[in-house]
Amino acid sequence: MKNLTLFTFLLGTFICFNCDSQTSQEKLEIYFLDMEGGASTLIVTPLKESVLIDVGSFEPQHRDADRISQACKDAGIEQIDYLITTHFHSDHYGGILELSRRIPIQCFMDKGALPPVHEQNSDRFKRLYERYLAATKEKLKTILAGDDIPLKNDTQNQIPNIKLHCVAAEKQVEGFDGDIDAEIKGYIIKEPDESDNARSIALVLEYGNFRFFAGGDITWNVEHHLAWPENRVGEIDLYQVTHHGLDMSNNPILLEAIKPKVCVAMNGVLKGIQPNSFKAMKSLASVKDIYQIHFNTQYGSDGNTSPEFIANKQGESGNYIKAIVQPSKNIFKISYSGNKRTKSYKIR
Repeated sequence: MKNLTLFTFLLGTFICFNCDSQTSQEKLEIYFLDMEGGASTLIVTPLKESVLIDVGSFEPQHRDADRISQACKDAGIEQIDYLITTHFHSDHYGGILELSRRIPIQCFMDKGALPPVHEQNSDRFKRLYERYLAATKEKLKTILAGDDIPLKNDTQNQIPNIKLHCVAAEKQVEGFDGDIDAEIKGYIIKEPDESDNARSIALVLEYGNFRFFAGGDITWNVEHHLAWPENRVGEIDLYQVTHHGLDMSNNPILLEAIKPKVCVAMNGVLKGIQPNSFKAMKSLASVKDIYQIHFNTQYGSDGNTSPEFIANKQGESGNYIKAIVQPSKNIFKISYSGNKRTKSYKIR
């Protein structure tokens, strides 16, 4: 009887150890980095493959490269497998050359087209694009609406499949071949956005039942066609608030279609979240919490979530927001650096 009891105990311990080991090995991590109103999002898969979406700004020099490098160190990775530039605005790609000199980058991806001519003619673009070309060289590939980033999956099927899919790029929406800016009776279609924002790459990440949407800086009319007349994104769990929370984006038609559970805004002290976008997110029955990188000094309660969901309070900077996805437990967790508090949410 004693031997049987000992065997039962050891078997239970072995099963628990394997469960904990599997849970640890299945974690997918998403880091929303503080680019002071710019953007950089690091995704690390359970197979330790990494995707960096945007790299923040060139100036102040070293700041954004420092923060990305620290996040890579925290995540335990020594290279970036895919670096995706959503569009050519300085707060999204300006820091690429310095970062490429610090950490190996295996593949660069962008939308395969320069910004509109009036943006190309700016001195800032000419200076930064030269640095972009120096960084990307022969490792640059194009990603368009309908394409997948070729992430590795577990050949032993011990963890669910991972898929990173492009749903919009260069003002083209997957499954729609009409005029993005054409008027639609009964709906608000805004004046055409002639900037590179509307041409941003928009991505959907799937891991088991977990779904994450990162739309870069796409604007109102592109968002409309992602949601109407059919929902081309699907319902999601985690929403990277589009365009830092500005009102020229975050079309309620899209928000109501994707029904996010948690929203994370990559805002700055003086950039986003604007009142209409904040109101649209707060009004959604699906939304449990809204997180922000920074306290927004412009709009008071009309542009700020509860203090416990703000990574950088007034006077703070550099803290990132982190999501950990654990499909076997059917949860994802949100925390931020500099704070031990973690909150869990059920995956749809």
